[in-house]
Amino acid sequence: MASRPRFVPVVLAALLVLAVTACSSRGEDTSAQGGDGATTTTVSTPAGGEVFGTQPSHCSQGDDSGATATTAADAGASSDPSQSTGVGEDAIQVGTISDPGFTGQPGLNQELFDAGQAFVEWCNSQGGINGRPLELTEYDAAIFDYAAKVAEACDEVLALVGGGGAQDTEWSSTGQECGLVDIAAYAATPEKGGPAGHESVIERRTVQPAPNPQDRFPVGDIRLLAEDHPDALDHVGILYADFGTLRTIAERTAEAYEQVGATIVSEQSYNVTGEANWAPFAQKLKEDGVEWLNFVGDGTFLGQLQQAMAEADYAPEVTAQDANFYDQGYLDAAGDAAEGTYVRSSFVPFEEADENPAVQQYIDLVEGIDGEVALLGAQSMSAWLLFTQAADACDDAGTLTRDCLLDEAASVAEWDGGGLHAPTNPSENESASCIIVMQVQDGSFVRALPRDEPFACGDDYIAQLDGDFSSSG
Repeated sequence: MASRPRFVPVVLAALLVLAVTACSSRGEDTSAQGGDGATTTTVSTPAGGEVFGTQPSHCSQGDDSGATATTAADAGASSDPSQSTGVGEDAIQVGTISDPGFTGQPGLNQELFDAGQAFVEWCNSQGGINGRPLELTEYDAAIFDYAAKVAEACDEVLALVGGGGAQDTEWSSTGQECGLVDIAAYAATPEKGGPAGHESVIERRTVQPAPNPQDRFPVGDIRLLAEDHPDALDHVGILYADFGTLRTIAERTAEAYEQVGATIVSEQSYNVTGEANWAPFAQKLKEDGVEWLNFVGDGTFLGQLQQAMAEADYAPEVTAQDANFYDQGYLDAAGDAAEGTYVRSSFVPFEEADENPAVQQYIDLVEGIDGEVALLGAQSMSAWLLFTQAADACDDAGTLTRDCLLDEAASVAEWDGGGLHAPTNPSENESASCIIVMQVQDGSFVRALPRDEPFACGDDYIAQLDGDFSSSG
């Protein structure tokens, strides 16, 4: 595989310091401008129907049954005309939002645009939605222009698909207010992600194939690792960046650990832009007797901390991290000090692509446009698959509108992106209760748990949180 695993976590986009490398070459396309700073891509090379992993493709030339595809006039005849925005006789306008134009970190979350372009090319090569190609507009929010870019999308596209923005707290007053639908790769903040429950999905007009509800937290890896390290759970330390979003994640993490019986003996915050000297943090962890470490932030910073811990001749019994640490940048920063670190994920590792058709197909499609292979990109592609399933159903019924898209996508109670990830429940905004635990061994990520099954699953692998983690909470 040409690209190494990269994952830019949804909660870290706002840090402005992530080590994301955007590919300089993204393949050939035909482009036009879709609003200031937006690029529109259209590719249409009809071909036969296909599948994506285990998911049937809903992209096609249509059939000869005599059914008539939805047009803007049809959809808007008895409802708000904005419902049919982007629906034309010859094409369907869709958009993706991300932050690669942020000057503090050029290329931030570029993999969302790469996944969108790759999927649109693949879908249009089969005929698009019943013979109409998708025309993709990329809205570059560059961190601080989220509201303005969503406002553009309100007037230009049927839906946002496969994207996400660091400042999505502004969604309620923009996209939600104008009736737009977002089938999103991720929601960065509690305000956008909302709590679990179908009403939350409909109210926020946001459907996620890999939900991250504010009142739930995955604890499957904690339970699994505690089976072999029960005493370490009595000595947990949490380090987090001193930044609003990251403080929220640390608070959610602490509550989740306590719910599974952990005792937190050390909590420290560090500068959001990193530290010149990590030795005092390592020494404090050692003095506090931390035997189980969780680090909230960027993998590069964890790597620097682990280097400092190694110099202090100290290592916790367990270092258990979230999926954003499945990242080559983390391994490079930590070097040998990363050895033994655990990383949780609900997505099939790229290292197992030869055993998983969906993962291999994602890699092939993105590398086919010289894009960046990344877990966040895989989340995006899962969102695109969900969108085309919903769009195809609505179009077949003659009601390709925003409300129909929302209702169709939000009716899906079990979703795995054709095998890209463990099953989730987009309808109820419930994240996966099945996980994989990877471990750094000899400088590489390898599967640690489960050993004999694709995923480890449990009814108690998701904690229900009591705290209000919104900005107003």
